[in-house]
Amino acid sequence: MSKKVALLGEKDNFFFALKDRLERAGAIFSHDSEEVDITIGLGKYALDELVDVAIIAENDDPRSGNLDEIKNVGLIIRIHDLMIPEGSQGWGPVDVEEWVDWIRAGTTDVTPEIRPKHWVHIRDTTDAVSLLVMADTDAFAQGVIDLCGRRAWGPDAVISEINLLWSRFTNAINHSHTTKSLSEVPSPAAIQYEGKRLRPNLKPLHEAMQNAGREEGWRPLTPMRVALMEFLAHAKFQSEPES
Repeated sequence: MSKKVALLGEKDNFFFALKDRLERAGAIFSHDSEEVDITIGLGKYALDELVDVAIIAENDDPRSGNLDEIKNVGLIIRIHDLMIPEGSQGWGPVDVEEWVDWIRAGTTDVTPEIRPKHWVHIRDTTDAVSLLVMADTDAFAQGVIDLCGRRAWGPDAVISEINLLWSRFTNAINHSHTTKSLSEVPSPAAIQYEGKRLRPNLKPLHEAMQNAGREEGWRPLTPMRVALMEFLAHAKFQSEPES
């Protein structure tokens, strides 16, 4: 099913990722508010009086919107702990970006004291948002829906994984692999976090996705290791001089 969509927001990494996903789902974009089926407001643009769906992030950055300021919007999607390998630009924490930079620079003492996060990748996020936005009228969700990953990740496990991936990459580039470095090492990120988990309520998201036609509901598919490899690849690409 196609819909005519107006997408309001800063032209940042989140905007372009969502626009691309909506386009692949059949959205036809228009700037004419009178002819569109639905208007989506991102971040601070969620305050526009024409907005039908507001998408914000739960953090202190003014670019990502504020739930308390949004009025008369049928559906609000509030994102937590978003991972964007190309740069969060206010949509998510910068923790992983900083850890990648530190580890690539050779810093070994990376022991941040931050709470665990329920990281969610931009692909899984835009997949879910696209499904909800493009749903039929009788399946269209209402109210506030929180979106984040299902698992809690402590910083130590994520940092250990970045260290492992970076070490393997540099060994491959420098032809310095050993039998030990090439052996199967369990992913540190596979360690289950055992502490207290203050996860947002994902039941409304799960049920909304089921109602919109996805039988399995909310089930993020991007592994943490893949996400971190993308962060490392983007950081390396950004650091390379232009030819």
